[in-house]
Amino acid sequence: MRNKFVNQQHDNSPIVIVGAGLTGISAAEALRAEGWKGEIVLLSQEKAMPYDRPPLSKEALREAVPPEKLLLRDRDFYDEQRIDLRLGVAADAIDVARKQVALSDGSSLAYQKLLLATGSRVRQVERFPHGAARVHYLRELDDSSRLRQEMAHVAGHVLVVGAGIIGLEVAAVAVQRGLKVTVIELGARPLARAASPALADFLSDAHARHGVDIRCGVRIIEANPAADGYEVRLSDETCLHADLVVVGAGVVPNSELARSAGIDTAPEGVRVDGRGRTNIADVYAAGEVAFHYNELHGAYRREETWQHAISHGGHVARCMLGADDAYAEPMSYWTDQYDYSVLVFGSPMGVRDVVRGDARSGSFIVFHVDEDGICGLTAVNAARELRKYKPLVSAHASVPDEVIRNVEEDLSHHYAARA
Repeated sequence: MRNKFVNQQHDNSPIVIVGAGLTGISAAEALRAEGWKGEIVLLSQEKAMPYDRPPLSKEALREAVPPEKLLLRDRDFYDEQRIDLRLGVAADAIDVARKQVALSDGSSLAYQKLLLATGSRVRQVERFPHGAARVHYLRELDDSSRLRQEMAHVAGHVLVVGAGIIGLEVAAVAVQRGLKVTVIELGARPLARAASPALADFLSDAHARHGVDIRCGVRIIEANPAADGYEVRLSDETCLHADLVVVGAGVVPNSELARSAGIDTAPEGVRVDGRGRTNIADVYAAGEVAFHYNELHGAYRREETWQHAISHGGHVARCMLGADDAYAEPMSYWTDQYDYSVLVFGSPMGVRDVVRGDARSGSFIVFHVDEDGICGLTAVNAARELRKYKPLVSAHASVPDEVIRNVEEDLSHHYAARA
C-alpha cells in the first residue's frame, strides 16, 4: 500500500466523503449547515450526477424520466456549498496511519476526517449472472433504463426472484405492462424482513387480483439459458420459460474498502457506535454500509431505507464536528404498488397487528403492538392518519386494541408514555 501514497499535511486537509449517494450528500449538506468552513471532497464512483434511487423501480421503470428530474441536487448546489464533487473517482485504499486515501485516478488525498458512505450492491444469484442476456438487477439508473426498454419489447413471461420491496414493485410495473409475472420467494411469505404479515397479506392479494403469481417457499432447482430467455425448474415441481429474469435478492454492504484498511466490520457492514465512529480515529461510516448502534432500540442495526440515509448521514456529520448525541431514529420507508401508497413508521414487527379501518376499502392503518405498547404503524392510502399517530409510536403508547379499532375514537387523546 505504501507506494500508493505520498506524504501530505493534514492541518488544512478536507473532510473526505466516500460515496455520493443520499447519505454522502446529506452528510456534506449537514457539515455546511453546522458551520464547517473547510474543504469537503465528495467522491462518486459513478460518472453520472448523483441521483435518487427509489424511482428506479417505480416511475423510471414505467416511463422514460429525464435524468435531470432524478438528481438529488443540481450542479449549482455543489458550487454554492463549496463541495468538491468528483465524478467517476473511487477510493481504492485507505492508509489510516497517514490519513490518506488512494484514488482510482492514481492520485492520493489526505483527510482530516473520513466518512465512508459507500452503500451497498445487489446480491447476485449464481444461476442468473449479472450482465447475462435477459437477466436484470436493479440498482443503478442504467439498470432501470435497460429493464424498461426490454419490457417494452418483450411480450412474454417475467420471472422475479425475491418477493421483497424491489421485487414486488417490479412485478407491479411488469404486469401493468401486460406481461405475465411469476415471483418466487425462498421464505415463507413476501416482505418477511420489511413488513408485517398484515401488509404482506394485503399486497399479496392485490398482486393476485392483478394476475401476479407469487410462490413462497420455492427455490430454483435448475436454470438453463435459451435463445429467448431461461428455462427454469422450481422446487414445487413446475417448469417455466422466462423471457426476462429480474433478481431482487437483497443487497450486500460495500465494506471491503474499510476491511482492507483494518477498520472493524461485520457481515452486516462497517461497525460504528451511536455517533458513527469506527474503531479508527477520525474514520466514520453512515447509511447502508454502516452496522450502526441505534439507542432507540438498544442494539446494532443495518437499515436500507431512504429516510435512514438522510437521517444517519446528517447525524454522523454533526458528530464529526463534535456533537455527542447518540443516534436514536425509528425506521421509516414507503412503497407504491398499483393504486396503493404504503408508509411504514417504526417497527413493523410487533407481537400483534391491530387494524384500524377496513382493509377491503384499500385505505387503512395497521398498529403494530408489542409487550410495551405501540411500536410501529403501517398506513395504506392513509398518510394523514399516519402523521397524526406517529407520537403514539414515539411514546410507545399503550392503547387498548378495541380503542384502536374504533375509527370514531380520536387516539391522540390516549397518548401514554412508556413507564
